[in-house]
Amino acid sequence: MGDPRSESPKVKTPSPRRSPKSASPRDPSSTQDPTDAPLVADTEDVGDTVDGDSTYESVMSSSASMASSIFRHRQENGRTYHAYKELKYIMPNDEAENDRLDLQHHIFSLTYDGALHSCPAGKDPTKPLRRVLDAGTGTGIWAIDFADEHPETHVIGIDLSPIQPAFVPPNLSFYIDDLEEPWTFSEKFDFIYCRFLTGSIGNWPKFMETAYENLSPGGWIEIADIMSPIDCDDGTLTEDTPLLKWSTLLLQAAGQLGRPIDSARLYKQQLLDAGFTNVMERVHKWPQNAWAKDKKHKEIGAWSELNFTEGLNAMSVALLTRGLGWTAEEVEILLIDVRKDIKNKSIHAYWPIWIVYAEKPEAEKA
Repeated sequence: MGDPRSESPKVKTPSPRRSPKSASPRDPSSTQDPTDAPLVADTEDVGDTVDGDSTYESVMSSSASMASSIFRHRQENGRTYHAYKELKYIMPNDEAENDRLDLQHHIFSLTYDGALHSCPAGKDPTKPLRRVLDAGTGTGIWAIDFADEHPETHVIGIDLSPIQPAFVPPNLSFYIDDLEEPWTFSEKFDFIYCRFLTGSIGNWPKFMETAYENLSPGGWIEIADIMSPIDCDDGTLTEDTPLLKWSTLLLQAAGQLGRPIDSARLYKQQLLDAGFTNVMERVHKWPQNAWAKDKKHKEIGAWSELNFTEGLNAMSVALLTRGLGWTAEEVEILLIDVRKDIKNKSIHAYWPIWIVYAEKPEAEKA
């Protein structure tokens, strides 16, 4: 995998896509959620929630047939999925899912208090960021925002799906490629950012080692990921709730496919094993709806409810049909009661969001 590569169509031009941001970005380290701090429910609000032409160019003219296969989408259970290296990723890449990914970016903005990352990358004026990699860029919204904020930095986004916009900042390039293949970039990076790659990577220790090799000394990696199953601090999420049963089934299905979705718990040790130093691990909480009492988590919960209710089918259908042999109809029957639980404010459940970052030492390991 590298900058110019025959099977990697490239997009590079200015974009209309922009994400919602907080008005006054602050250092997210000042408002991190401690891992063991339970969220307090709002006891005065316990009712259920009311419903309420991209242009790509081939790097080489001889790659026309390969480019055609990359842009072709695979149809499965009424959703579209990437055709390049098909079946490697469990989430669809259709318009509904892309809109949800952009919504999810907004939830991260709320979580980070408007910042785009937690680690110290780019905060030392004596160490400018020359090159940044967004590994698993999705719609490209994080890469676009970062490129806008850092016009001096060359930002590269990599993904299996060609779903990024055609018009992007001049310092941003998108490539379609597989992060699990060898990386052949011409230069190293100063910062590698990864978000919600759980379920996408089969061999995380190898990924950490590859990232280490492709970072400059003193460079940073940050991984933000959701942790399954869904959690609760006060016992209101019981074993018989469809929500917990569904979350556990997804965990089982991902394990069957060799794409675990509880991988975040191992990131810290895997980064240490790869040679990284200054490893930091923090856990945020995304309430499943607006049940939390404090303003920040109530707002995150409101958006989180929309994120997960809109994404239930996308999160479930490939995992349960491929991993456990369910039919699409059986999946939809299961999701009826899961949706009800997600809207139920008497269930004080939340998704753990793990943020782990680390530095490649200035003096590389022998």
